[in-house]
Amino acid sequence: METQTVDRPADAKARAAALIAKLGWRPADERPILESFRKANRDWRRDRILRVQMHAQRVQDHLRRFTRARVEPVLSPSSRKSMGRPRAVWCIELRRKFRTLSDAAAFVGRKPSNVSQAIRNGVRCGPYHWEEYDAGKHATINELSESLQPH
Repeated sequence: METQTVDRPADAKARAAALIAKLGWRPADERPILESFRKANRDWRRDRILRVQMHAQRVQDHLRRFTRARVEPVLSPSSRKSMGRPRAVWCIELRRKFRTLSDAAAFVGRKPSNVSQAIRNGVRCGPYHWEEYDAGKHATINELSESLQPH
């Protein structure tokens, strides 16, 4: 009784290649269609990279031509809160002076721009009306008593 050997795929391929060579045949390409797809994909990828590089160059040229150079001021963290000058604010209903718009806004729980708009348009921000502080017009009792005392 003869034992049969099971061919492994690598052995079968080697024997098939030897047989084809012995007969003088040329081996057929195993994946002819896949190779043409691979070539087309390589060409497309190369062209795509070139198109992206050309677009990036056009965008860079456009930005260079039409963008003005901006010099951003370096601000300390404490000065970032208020970009303008500190303005004293007067609350009409409370007859109270606030040192800055930010202080007044924090008092009513709003943003400083809301208080500024209320001053500019003569409307309320929160439940109060606001004005810019004028020492001659809005003097508080403490300020008046200090100015009346002899030195």
